[in-house]
Amino acid sequence: MEDLTILIAVIALSVWPIVCFFYFRRKHKVLMDRLAEKDLDEVSTQDLVVTVLQAIGCQPQLNEEKHICFKYQGEDFYIATQEDSRFIIIWNPWWGTTTLTNQALPYLKEIVNLVNVDSFVTTVYTTDEEQHNLGFHSKCQVLFTPREAPLDEYLKAILDQFFATHDVIKDNFKQLSAAPTEKEKEKRVRVKGFASYKDSGSTVPLDNVEA
Repeated sequence: MEDLTILIAVIALSVWPIVCFFYFRRKHKVLMDRLAEKDLDEVSTQDLVVTVLQAIGCQPQLNEEKHICFKYQGEDFYIATQEDSRFIIIWNPWWGTTTLTNQALPYLKEIVNLVNVDSFVTTVYTTDEEQHNLGFHSKCQVLFTPREAPLDEYLKAILDQFFATHDVIKDNFKQLSAAPTEKEKEKRVRVKGFASYKDSGSTVPLDNVEA
């Protein structure tokens, strides 16, 4: 009986250091994770964006308005951040232009609406009277936090979506520019997103909607 007790004691003594090692190792990892989370939470959104942009090969710079300006795949972008928010606004200004004499210009609103219905990247246009042209600008607002890992792939996927939006708008615009008749143009720019709800007759006046 004594031999068995001694054997158990020896085994316990030999196993105890291993148990302690893994226990304290786990406690250390939990502590380090908490410290890491605390540090990440203290990183400003602006610093976080700059770090991720550098990681994907961009060279971000701050302009006078404290916007983060950079080039991605040859295009100009800038990102607006706020100190008290993890949301960022990404702008891709003047990625395309067309002349004010383009025959498809009257249908530009329909083209932009058609693309905006199906894309989280919103496109707007402005007129430059001095240059006699019209410019396209795209933007999106997204959540950008240390929790959205891996942030480099996340940001690249968002930026790539801008180029997909470019292609859709360009394709529609080229088709309209080449359309032989006014009737054909109207047929091609038919917006089925919001228009389908209007045509269905299911809309009601806002005054009749209960809060």
